[in-house]
Amino acid sequence: MEITIVLIIISILLSAVIPVLSRSYLEKAANKTALDMLAIEEASRAYYTANNYWPANVAALQTSGYLPSGWNATNPFVNYEPDLVDFTYHTLISPNLSLLTVYTNVPVDAQPIIQNLLPTPSVDPLGKGHNVYSSISVPGGSPAPPVFVVTGTIGNGGTIPLPAGYTDSQCQWFVSPYNALIYDSSGKGGCESLESVSAYLTGANGRTAVATTTGDCRGSWTFTLNYIGICTKS
Repeated sequence: MEITIVLIIISILLSAVIPVLSRSYLEKAANKTALDMLAIEEASRAYYTANNYWPANVAALQTSGYLPSGWNATNPFVNYEPDLVDFTYHTLISPNLSLLTVYTNVPVDAQPIIQNLLPTPSVDPLGKGHNVYSSISVPGGSPAPPVFVVTGTIGNGGTIPLPAGYTDSQCQWFVSPYNALIYDSSGKGGCESLESVSAYLTGANGRTAVATTTGDCRGSWTFTLNYIGICTKS
C-alpha cells in the first residue's frame, strides 16, 4: 500500500513537472530560432551591400564568410518534434528582387513566440503549414512591404491556385523535392524492374505539378508535393 501511495505521488509530481519542462524547452528553442533568423537577415543585408544582390541561400552566406562555415543551418526543434519533415533555414527572393524572406518549419505552439521576437514576422495565413517567416527589404530602401504566404500540397497534374489579387510575377514558388524508386515485381507484360519517379513544378506559370518516370516499367504514379508561395505587391 505504501509503495502504491509513493508511486501515485511520483506520477502526480511528474504530471506537473513535465509540462513545465516542455514549455521551457519550447521557449528556449523558439528564442534560438528567432536569433538564427535575425542572424541570417543581418548576414544577408551585409551580403547585399557588398554584392548588390541577395545571397542564393544560407549556404552562400557560409561559403562567402558572412556566416561561419560550421554554423548549424537547422533550427533546434529537431530535438523537440522530430515528426516535422524539414528543420532547415530557407531563403526566398521576391520576383522583383527587392525582398528576401527567411523561413523555417517549427511546431505550431512556437509560432507566436517567434513572431513576437521578429521585426517583420508572418505565419501561414491559411493555417496549412508550420512555417514562420520574416522578410527584409533592400538595405537603404523602403520598409519591407506586407508578404502573403501560401502553403499546401498539390497532386500530379494539378496547378497551384494563384492567391486572389496577385499575379504570377508577384509570387515566388518553392516545392520540396520528390524523388522515388519503385520496384515493380508484378511481371505484367514481362515488366519487372526498378522505376524512377521524379515530381516538380513546371508550366508557363511555374505552378503546375508533373511527374516524369524512367525505366522499363513506366506507369502512372500518384504523389503530392508540399509547396510554399511568397507573394508581395511591391
